[in-house]
Amino acid sequence: MVSRFLVARLQVVNRWIRIWCVVWLAAAGLCAAPLLDEPVAALTLRNGTVLRQALAKGFLTKVVLVQCAGGLRTVPYEQFPEEFQEALAGRRQAALAAVEKQARERPPTIARRPAQSAPPAAGTSFEMASECRLTVTGTRGDVILLRIENRSAFPAAVHPWQIAVRTVSGRVVTGAHWVGLNDEGRVVVTLLNRQLIDGRAAVDLALAVAPSLENDAVDAVLWR
Repeated sequence: MVSRFLVARLQVVNRWIRIWCVVWLAAAGLCAAPLLDEPVAALTLRNGTVLRQALAKGFLTKVVLVQCAGGLRTVPYEQFPEEFQEALAGRRQAALAAVEKQARERPPTIARRPAQSAPPAAGTSFEMASECRLTVTGTRGDVILLRIENRSAFPAAVHPWQIAVRTVSGRVVTGAHWVGLNDEGRVVVTLLNRQLIDGRAAVDLALAVAPSLENDAVDAVLWR
């Protein structure tokens, strides 16, 4: 009789343990927000691009840094599907508030001596390997703004050290890192060295060079 009683009690206890485990796991699943806390298996943006295993890693004022199967991407807020807009709006407001606070607390800057020659005009293009075309869209100090177009039907990987910059004084500096900029052109994050560009697609990237340009203007961007 005693053994049967103990077995029955143990069965009841085990049943309650299983019930609580199920409840706890369900609650944990409800608390984890897709894209923000856990990856989205296939995130389809409004322009039709599909990002596999997409997880938000950082929030700037205009774009979100998204880690996906193809590497780290910058995605404008307006490109996300409607179901993510409300959650992303809160993160965007926090980024805007941080930029405003930084602007209020920044000490006055000292004007630099202007460069002797202007950088390449926006729209200046250079041919790259792998059927890619590189277009200079601007400069921000030691950062070169580029648009890279992959004209092939296959993905192409680009690394910062594949690109060099020749200055008007004849120096050649190389790409050091892909970086993310805020609205004021300040570097706020370093991206992965390997950036993957889908076939028949174009991406905008910011390239930090080393050593410093030292106020020397850019003459040309070279593919190494």
